Amino acid sequence: MNRSKREKLIDQLIGEAVLSILYDNGAISTRSLVERLQIMEATERDDHRRDVIADVIADISNHRLGLSRRALIPAQNDGDRDGQIEKSNNVYSLFDESPVPGSSKKH
Repeated sequence: MNRSKREKLIDQLIGEAVLSILYDNGAISTRSLVERLQIMEATERDDHRRDVIADVIADISNHRLGLSRRALIPAQNDGDRDGQIEKSNNVYSLFDESPVPGSSKKH
């Protein structure tokens, strides 16, 4: 899992933005993240970081963040993926399917 310096910088910048929002007791949303990144972009002195922030803002705004990383991962066999989903299905009903009215059972 070798990640490029650019990907690490993107993760760092998003992390800084999220932590900044949390520090201000703000709600985390796409909108608040983009707004915080725009503030970071306006105040950033390093040209390279400012360019990367602009790219991150564009990616988030276009809902494309992460697509380039996923494109680099080799596709799995569909049969294997379906098998994993079926094996990991752990949803169970908490309540009886047909409750009997007037039953003395409370719990």
